[in-house]
Amino acid sequence: MTASPRSVADTVLDVLGADRFAVSVTADDTDRTKPEPDPYLAACHALGVDPSGCVAVEDTATGVASAEAAGCTVLAVPSLAPIEAAPGRTVGTSLAGVTPSALRALLPYRLRVMTWNLWYGGTKVHDHRAKQLKVIAETDVDVVGLQETYGTAAEELAEALGWHHHRAGENLGIISRYPITAVLGDPDVGFYGAAGARIAVAGQEVEVWTAHLDYERYGPYAAEPLAHEEVRLGQMRDTLHRIGQASPVVLVGDFNCPSHLDWPGVDWPVTRAAEEAGFADSYRQARPDPVRDPGHTWSPVVVHPEPQDRIDFVLHRGLRVLDSRTYVSGSPRPYPDVADNDWPSDHAAVITTFSLGSGPGAV
Repeated sequence: MTASPRSVADTVLDVLGADRFAVSVTADDTDRTKPEPDPYLAACHALGVDPSGCVAVEDTATGVASAEAAGCTVLAVPSLAPIEAAPGRTVGTSLAGVTPSALRALLPYRLRVMTWNLWYGGTKVHDHRAKQLKVIAETDVDVVGLQETYGTAAEELAEALGWHHHRAGENLGIISRYPITAVLGDPDVGFYGAAGARIAVAGQEVEVWTAHLDYERYGPYAAEPLAHEEVRLGQMRDTLHRIGQASPVVLVGDFNCPSHLDWPGVDWPVTRAAEEAGFADSYRQARPDPVRDPGHTWSPVVVHPEPQDRIDFVLHRGLRVLDSRTYVSGSPRPYPDVADNDWPSDHAAVITTFSLGSGPGAV
């Protein structure tokens, strides 16, 4: 990986031995070079690997910026100008003694969190529980914040997976492959509201909250979209009050409203309130362009003329986002012909991969 032209790089490779390198990327091989992410993304694509599973060794600030923008963990050994340590970045003085195992130890512990409205627990679809389990297995998630659990979904899914769970009221639940050390919020919360759990992973604890906000008087239906957001805003403020200043914390859920980050000129107050409380929208951090990546979660089965929008969220405070994406399996048939769908919900799920910090190794 170099910002030098191909002619210079090939001269160096002839001396070092080109056969030592599976891939080489130079300034001539991408439209943009360092500090843009393009060189590292091109190298990862050529190698067939995910950037989040790679360690980049760099000696300049522009190289560090390029690697981090692509999603790589970085080992920086400054050549001239100093480079500061940062989350996901280790700074060393030399490469002497740095082994592949030491580099592997720098990779972050990852936590994959899904938000999923199960749609009446999944009961609109035949064999819904098996299909839900298949989705969880295929997506390799670690924690799922559930809405519309229909009472027993959290327990049944967790039992089938051998996971831990927290059921709150008749509508909310959290399931986790990692131990739950505390349950948070009102255990008898109503159909709308929020519930949380403290989860022990990689030697630290992370709070995960799931929320479901009122669906009535849905803003995109209205001539004045913001006219009836006070109920949802009140529910979000109550949720934020219950969470307090906890960090790191993940807040997921079906908010039944769009985001102020997606609608130019419409300052949706629910997501704005979360932002003002220090929460970042993981999907928009990973995919900042709402035109290119609208991320619609409502609805894969309720189609035109129903307005399509992003109303399911994975927010966080105190974590680093490695990736975020929506997920729907198969090709769902539209409502009401949904009983045989592979996808057992009327919402898309959102899955975010977070970094929990580097592993125990040192260089």
